[in-house]
Amino acid sequence: MEAPHRDSEKHLQIRRHYEWRITPDRQNHEILDWASPFSQMTRFAVLADNVPLAGKSLLDIGCGLGDLLGFLNSRDIPVDYTGVDVSPRMVEEAAKRHGGKFMHMDVFADDCPLEAGSFDVVYSSGAFNLNLGNNLEFMPRALERMLHLARGSMAVNLLHCRCCTDDPVYFHHDPANILRMLDKLPCSVLLLDDYLPNDFTVICRKQ
Repeated sequence: MEAPHRDSEKHLQIRRHYEWRITPDRQNHEILDWASPFSQMTRFAVLADNVPLAGKSLLDIGCGLGDLLGFLNSRDIPVDYTGVDVSPRMVEEAAKRHGGKFMHMDVFADDCPLEAGSFDVVYSSGAFNLNLGNNLEFMPRALERMLHLARGSMAVNLLHCRCCTDDPVYFHHDPANILRMLDKLPCSVLLLDDYLPNDFTVICRKQ
């Protein structure tokens, strides 16, 4: 099921940012470049509190170390979980730490083998935070592909422009831009932007 994988320059950019952080002395949130365990878990809670997950199949895009699976297990929410990431080291570490199904895959690649409606829920947390130089251009395609893979719901969290800094490493989105992109897709949209000052989540339910 794993797609033939080619490391594009964007993939290498992502891997260079994260993989050197994978050391025994770092906590998971530090490796994944989250501010704190609280902020990471808060984002996961937004998903769990607003999307029915029990008994569903879930695709976690940019799964990192698989912490979402650990979070759902801690809440006793049974899911058929699949995590994918463009970093093979992340996938390897995630499998070591959590077990479960993890794959080295780019779901946005043209040769991705996943079919339409492969999962009940498709989710991504933090996968679009790095400034790769083409964020605005790529985002409509990413949202469309995520919704394409979902049978029921798609959710993604992004950095909020109201807390934009001068740091060129990260990309902050304007929720209004994301809503305009989603307006063209066959889904109803819920915007949640009151749980952290620097973050927002959009949840889309297919129509």
